[in-house]
Amino acid sequence: MASTIGTVNEALVDDKVVEALRYVMPMLNSFSLGITAEGKIQSDVVYVPIATDPTVASKTAGTIVSATGTVAGTSVTLSNFYGAGWDVNEGKMSSRLLPSYWADKAAGAVYVLAKQVVDAALALITASNYSDTDDDKLSVAPGDFGLSDVALLWEKAETKIKQRQRSLGLNAAYAAAVMGESNVALVYSNTGNNFVQSGIVPQMIGMNTWAYGAFPSNSENLGGAVFGKAAILVGVAPPDQILSSGEGDIIERRLITEPDSGITAMYTSTATAGGNLAGEVALLYGVAKGQNAVVRLVTA
Repeated sequence: MASTIGTVNEALVDDKVVEALRYVMPMLNSFSLGITAEGKIQSDVVYVPIATDPTVASKTAGTIVSATGTVAGTSVTLSNFYGAGWDVNEGKMSSRLLPSYWADKAAGAVYVLAKQVVDAALALITASNYSDTDDDKLSVAPGDFGLSDVALLWEKAETKIKQRQRSLGLNAAYAAAVMGESNVALVYSNTGNNFVQSGIVPQMIGMNTWAYGAFPSNSENLGGAVFGKAAILVGVAPPDQILSSGEGDIIERRLITEPDSGITAMYTSTATAGGNLAGEVALLYGVAKGQNAVVRLVTA
């Protein structure tokens, strides 16, 4: 009979972890990302690039105009080191059930870690960081929020945020309000974006749109925001690997990477002679304010 350790399906673990990372990528893609698969230690820094659009200049034949779209960026400190773990004990689960249980726990661990990164980024969205004039915010109660207010947010963002890529994040109350409009549901169902069935908020007015139930109020009744990608800088890296699989109680240790974004976490599993199998996913991250490129949605 195979041991409990031998029944862990590591390929399934990888698939589930990547799937969980892809679930949160619409949120993380709202920010400027500095991602490295190189192992780092806490308080190391990563460089987060911010690409700016060039400006138009009069051109003289035979010459190259001055560069105005150079890449700028900021070094972000990986000040946060977090892991999420799970385990199973001998006699409490059969080897037949273990593979799906183990992979689901690994996916859940990477999801809560990614959520931790999103929470830290959203905590930066305050009046002091992104200004507090009428151009910087839209004040409307959740019960009065609708597609016309999304259009107002777009208008303010079009004026304030001088970047091509913009994202709209909404808390649960504001997202539910706009999804509850029957005409909105009709429009999107006819275009193949049936959020009534999927529960996923579709793109609105050209903005990458997502709902997040844990949107922080930030002491100012924040209900959402429109982001330019340069507004918030996020650095992510796996922790440096000291021990390898087979050393001590470690039976498996490797990096798992989401191939599209490059976000990488370190996965570890351990076992003891007492019949305990434990797993962990860990990563390092840091966040910083970028440019003043946010329009806030606040409760009136």
